[in-house]
This record gives sequence, structure tokens and C-alpha cells, in this order.
Amino acid sequence: MKSIMVHAGSDSGFDSRLQVALDLARRFNGHLSLILPRPPQDYVAFDMFGGAHFLAEAYDAAEKEREKMQARINAKLKVESLPWDWQIFDGTTADALVNAARLGDIMVMSLDTTSTGAPGHGRALVSDVVTASRTPVLAVPVGCKSLSFDRAMVAYDGGFEAANALRAALPMLAASGAVRISEVEASPDEFPVTDAASYLSRHGVCAEIAVAAKGDTSIEERLLAEAKDWRPDFLVMGAYGHGKWRETLFGGVTRFLLGELGVPVLLAH
Repeated sequence: MKSIMVHAGSDSGFDSRLQVALDLARRFNGHLSLILPRPPQDYVAFDMFGGAHFLAEAYDAAEKEREKMQARINAKLKVESLPWDWQIFDGTTADALVNAARLGDIMVMSLDTTSTGAPGHGRALVSDVVTASRTPVLAVPVGCKSLSFDRAMVAYDGGFEAANALRAALPMLAASGAVRISEVEASPDEFPVTDAASYLSRHGVCAEIAVAAKGDTSIEERLLAEAKDWRPDFLVMGAYGHGKWRETLFGGVTRFLLGELGVPVLLAH
């Protein structure tokens, strides 16, 4: 995990995700790339007839703010003894992050639990990026102070998304002191949880298996209870990109994990 990418911005979650990205870069001796979107709404106005108008003053003001932010972050990074670069992309924030992630090992983003889910923000932005990109996203709760590698939890259901997340997280799992693969009762006929443990063992990762009884609760609720009880430093899970699962993941499940547990979640599609 050498190419660590982080969404750069002036929002309230940036300091947290930058710190987590730095923790990753230190752990894996990686290179940090700061991805700075330049969205058209900063300098383009649209009229009711579908016309677009370039606003020079707005563009200049936005550029000055970006330059100030870059200078502030550069001053911080100079004392970190880590290589870094800036990548600036024109277009929407989601498109910028998806394009930048093509040759990245991981994209570090924020998931604002107070977000209303509006396009380009919070859960909606993470959802758009993780389902459009083949690069895993590490969603960091606002206020997260650091990324630890003592305890890691994998939410597994035998599906493609869960398997992709497991593979993507392999370097982080290998660096962790304890790894738990959690499954809720409904064992898949193919690719059971024991296969996931065997895969990790071939890469030198010893993982314990925890199969929880579903009981009277939904699978999502039981998974949340397991995570809350075991208190991992980070969680690994597949991102479902359509229908009810997407609503559940980027609504209740992820919001709870980030809001209540306050740990980063690695998501892959």
C-alpha cells in the first residue's frame, strides 16, 4: 500500500482524514497524494435557459482560497518526512476523486454523519466514489484522531464485494495485531467464512472467525452489535452499489459505525 490518496479540502473533516492518511503513509512507507477537486460551481453560473457563464471574479477568489489551503498543508507536511504531491482535477468532486483513484492503492475520504446525503457531500459522495471506482475507499469519521492497527474486523457474507474488500485490505490486516472475520448466521453455500480465513492465512494473517446468531434482529443490526462489542480500530466491508443494500450501507450501517464507534471503514465494491 504505497500510493495513499486523500481528498483535500477546507471542510471540517479534512484534518481527520489527513491524519489517517499520514498514519497509513508512515506505516507502509508510502507516498501521499493530495487530490484537490476544482468543481465548476466555484466559478460557473447557470441560468434558467440552460446557459453557463464563466465568473472570473469567483474563479480568482476560489483559486486564492485553494492556494492558501495548499500553503497551510505544505507547511504541515514539511515536518512529516514523507513524500507528497498535489493533483488538481477540474470537474465535480466525485469525478475528480474517481479519476485520481485509478492508480491509487487507497482513497481516504470523510463520511460526515450529520450529512443529509446531498450529492457531492458526506455519505452520498463516498457512495458515488466507492461504487464508481475500483480503488478501495477508507471512510474516516469526522473527529477521528488517528488510525491504529491493534484490532481489525472484517464483515463477511461470501459476496464479491466482501471478497474485494478483504483483498484490498490485506496490507492493513497484515499490519494488525488481531483480526476477526465476522459473519451473521446466514452462511453462504459457496465461499464460506472459512475460505476467507484460509485466504488470509496464506498471506500470513491469522484471523479468528466469529459467527453470530441472527436472532430476532436484522443482519445489519446484529453486525452493528458485534462491531460495537468487539471495538475494532477499523472495519472492512463490501459496498453494495444498488437498491436496498446501498441504502442500508450508506444510511444506517455506515452511519452507526462511524457515528457510534468512531472508527474508519474500508469499503470496496
